[in-house]
Amino acid sequence: MISIPFLGSKRNYVRPVEELVSLYGYRKVFEPFGGSAVLSVNLYNDGIIDKAFINDFDHLFDLYPSYLDLKDEIIKKCFDYGMEKSKKKLSEKDRAFVQGLISQVDEDYIPLLANNFVFSGRAADKARVTDFNYFFNETGTEKQRHYLSVINKLDRSTLDYKDFLDKHKNEFDSDSLIILDPPYLNSAQKHYKNSEFFGLADTIEMLEKVRDTGVDFLYFNMVERDTKKLLEALGFNIVNMQVKHQNLNYGARREDVLALVHQNKTVAGVKIA
Repeated sequence: MISIPFLGSKRNYVRPVEELVSLYGYRKVFEPFGGSAVLSVNLYNDGIIDKAFINDFDHLFDLYPSYLDLKDEIIKKCFDYGMEKSKKKLSEKDRAFVQGLISQVDEDYIPLLANNFVFSGRAADKARVTDFNYFFNETGTEKQRHYLSVINKLDRSTLDYKDFLDKHKNEFDSDSLIILDPPYLNSAQKHYKNSEFFGLADTIEMLEKVRDTGVDFLYFNMVERDTKKLLEALGFNIVNMQVKHQNLNYGARREDVLALVHQNKTVAGVKIA
């Protein structure tokens, strides 16, 4: 499995999704909310699908080549300065050096560079120069460059999700699967440049848009009971549902749900409606 540092990534779902895609024989996947596109990347890289279409709404992979060059440059300067990789907080002198380097960087790159210099994943999402207090994690870019090489083999758009679905409507067929990983229902879109909430009306509108495609889809959200009730209320046929639990701060847990919905799929000559 290959991945890149990305908050909210579905890397823990790569194997279950690969099993489902293989089981039902999908050969093309479409991700309207691409994020890091870790599912599409691994499905394609492992030869399970022939084509993947991803929507890079926030232009992440437009930034990535220059970000990786920048990361290599900054890491080299840190090593040349005499720093060593460690999870311990940097000395005041070393913090000043790192923060001096980061202060010269375009702000679009700061959340990406935070992976090496900001200990908290939360802070990495909206990192400030003063948050850069560590020197840890991967100090090379080989794995990330390999990941980018796979991304460059996929069909990539930078559109609103509705426009993305409209763009590819003539490519949908019985071998297609839409992967829906939207901002979760009634949660802030903290991993997207749009900071508004993605509410019930937005979610229903999205699901109705996908229903119009007639294509099978994987849907991610929180809370198994709510996800099941919502899909059933809209008349969808859930054929597989999986739940993972994420440990949050203060001992709290969150349900992370995957649901496979069949709309118009034929398996072994039998149409599943």
